[in-house]
Amino acid sequence: MSYVSTVPNAVERSGDFSDRLTGVTFSPCPAPGAGESFDLGTIFDPFSTHSHACADGSGTVLLRDPVSSNNIIPSSMLNATGLNVANLYPLPNGPGLVNNYISSPSRVNDQDSFDIRLDHRFREPDQIFAGYSFDDIRSVRPGPLGDLGGASCCPSRDKTRSQHGNHSFSGRLLNDAHGGFFRYAVNALPLLFGKNVSEQVGIPFANRGDVNSSGLSFEDVASFTPMGDSLWTPEHAIENIYQVADTVTWVRNKHSFKFGVDFRRQQRNFFQLTASRGQFSFPGGYTADLTTANGGNGLADLILGIPTSSGQDFLTGMYPTRYWDLAEFVQDDFHALPNLTLNIGLRYEVTSPANGRVGNFDLDRAIVVNSYGSNAVPHAGVKFDKSDWAPRLGLAWSPQKDTVVHGAFGIFYSSEGNIFDDLGLNPPQLAFTSHFFNVGQIPSSSQFISAGFSPIIPFADPNHPSGVVRTTGPVRRMPRIIEWNLGIQHQFSQNWMAQVGYVGTRAYHLWNHEVSDLNQPFQPLDSNFSDATGNFGRPYFNVLPDLSNVLPLDFPQLQMFYNAFQTSVNKRFSSGFNLLASYTLAHNLGNADGNVGAAIQDAHHPEKEFGPVLPDLRHRFVVSYIYELPVGRGRHFLPNLGGVSDGIIGGWQIGGITSAQSGEAFTAGLSGDLSNTGSGSYRADQIGNPYDFSIGQAEQSNLGCVPGHQTLSCWYNQAVFAAPPLAPGQQIAHVFGNSRIGNLRGPKLVNMDFVLQKSFKIREAHQIEFRSEFFNLLNHPNFGLPGNTVDQPGGASITSTSTDNRQIEFALKYIF
Repeated sequence: MSYVSTVPNAVERSGDFSDRLTGVTFSPCPAPGAGESFDLGTIFDPFSTHSHACADGSGTVLLRDPVSSNNIIPSSMLNATGLNVANLYPLPNGPGLVNNYISSPSRVNDQDSFDIRLDHRFREPDQIFAGYSFDDIRSVRPGPLGDLGGASCCPSRDKTRSQHGNHSFSGRLLNDAHGGFFRYAVNALPLLFGKNVSEQVGIPFANRGDVNSSGLSFEDVASFTPMGDSLWTPEHAIENIYQVADTVTWVRNKHSFKFGVDFRRQQRNFFQLTASRGQFSFPGGYTADLTTANGGNGLADLILGIPTSSGQDFLTGMYPTRYWDLAEFVQDDFHALPNLTLNIGLRYEVTSPANGRVGNFDLDRAIVVNSYGSNAVPHAGVKFDKSDWAPRLGLAWSPQKDTVVHGAFGIFYSSEGNIFDDLGLNPPQLAFTSHFFNVGQIPSSSQFISAGFSPIIPFADPNHPSGVVRTTGPVRRMPRIIEWNLGIQHQFSQNWMAQVGYVGTRAYHLWNHEVSDLNQPFQPLDSNFSDATGNFGRPYFNVLPDLSNVLPLDFPQLQMFYNAFQTSVNKRFSSGFNLLASYTLAHNLGNADGNVGAAIQDAHHPEKEFGPVLPDLRHRFVVSYIYELPVGRGRHFLPNLGGVSDGIIGGWQIGGITSAQSGEAFTAGLSGDLSNTGSGSYRADQIGNPYDFSIGQAEQSNLGCVPGHQTLSCWYNQAVFAAPPLAPGQQIAHVFGNSRIGNLRGPKLVNMDFVLQKSFKIREAHQIEFRSEFFNLLNHPNFGLPGNTVDQPGGASITSTSTDNRQIEFALKYIF
């Protein structure tokens, strides 16, 4: 696994940023006078912030002085802890200021599994089936910086174990009853687990004496690869799922009725924190110009020891959560005509809100309601959604021989993947401290990284919560997915068939899973976060001044709309050859991607976020094939081979899958929040086509790009993005950017997998199967998505691949 990272060189980590000077100047004043112009690479002194009247009389701005005339930070200003952290970075092993460190850490993945299955027929109508499967996975996922991480999620050491079994009966009475059990356990540890690295570099109380807070605090440093143990580790989860279901089928005349019920009970014991050893953010705002956001550097903020935000949390052990869901359905397959079949069905589902040791922040009453304790309320006060009716309709019509028209419509309800029960992370079981700082103010010593964290993190009162809380809203509302399709299938000859169709999906109530802050200040104002609590300007400040973030959890707020044209050609296996080729033209729009994520700039107006979202692959072509080589006994070539020769030469098959797709959509962002609202997805203004490299060639050069050319280091033109202007009447708070989500495209992907296989018959009931598989046969580099930070050198670089290099696997299977 190869990574390309950006790490500080030896002179910069000592405070010497003279290599950042560009020779190009800017000014916070429209018509600059003497002393009002600065180099674009200037490092400013955050302790010198003062009001300045522009010489042209245009008004007053907040101005900072450069740290020195040569862009070198005086040693007296440097923070010892910040220097220690910076010196943990490995030194560059490549040239330049960006993409200067290449690593190829080894990923370890060991798996053991087995399956047991029992089938028994008591008599013709009665059968029983039982099965059991076991998997044990042990893996190590190093980050770009090895044990020092390099990504917010999820370099770790994992141990995952799952077990599942099922049991079913069926018979001529057309009744199918089955039950199942699934158990899943995961233990994911940070790479530096058990080592108090934060304590060693001088961050007080980041490592608090318990192993769950061991490791290195996560440092997000703008313009550089982040460093520290992954957030959301350690993670410990044990999950049990029980299922009981029954389906009755009744065939009468032209109807085939089905009636069924499906009940599932889910138990999960879970432990996971956001930042048990602490996290710090250094976006470079303290060393940048406040009016234009030019200059500054995240590393400069770090070695000065001044974060823009920090946080740490603590949890009292694993917390249990319990769910259940019940579904009932009725369906009729109606053969209305010899050439027309209708499928009509109705399903009703009820999914319980979480119960167990959970809490939910009541958005109206501003308290945490808990499902446990002296004032327990079932399901933490979250109500059931009893409106999940799901009609289904399908048809298959054959207007003429060898032609079938098929279509369907249905409504589905489904929880989204990778969802964890973070409602257990609420007071009083969770202790959380977080701070947001106003970059327009002189930094105080208490916010320095060398000040670390408080020796005691208080557990908040649910009736007067502080820190971070989570809410799923008043009702447990499941995502609603409406799907429809229409297609035509035609068989041209005995073995050739073609299909063309349209597929549409409209999804509502998709979950916002902690991708915004419902307590984000409403407007970009200089005064936000300006008081001692760091929460001034937040919606709940007047009633809960110590409350920082209100994180939505499974919050039904987002939506998406997918449309696709699909076509395929299929040759059934005959004459030793099978082929399937398909092409899809698709577009996916909305404000939520398919991975429980989103890019919400203003938490109070998610409807303003609209654009291409994952997985928005506009074009995708796939061809798969298998071909039995016509060599050997009874075949076209060498048909009279003897037994031994035919056993070696004859009967070989080749096959493969070749795929090609256009680039994936992703969203351009800035390295920090200029709105002073704590936006987690602040974006720039877009002034041109990001793939037109004729725009802003001087700016491209300043960002380390080859002007006028697309390269792996500059996949898109960062010069078409600009910092939004100051909000009316403000001196540091900028308006929200106008660039939309999904405004960039990654590289295309082309991949070819190949297989060579043969069966060797030993005797009548014994044979050996040999397979050699070649993944990425041509060793073609498929590059991953580039960075999305438009205001930093290297921010548009591609630093990883989306597929592995060529891999070859050999397998033998003995069948008897």
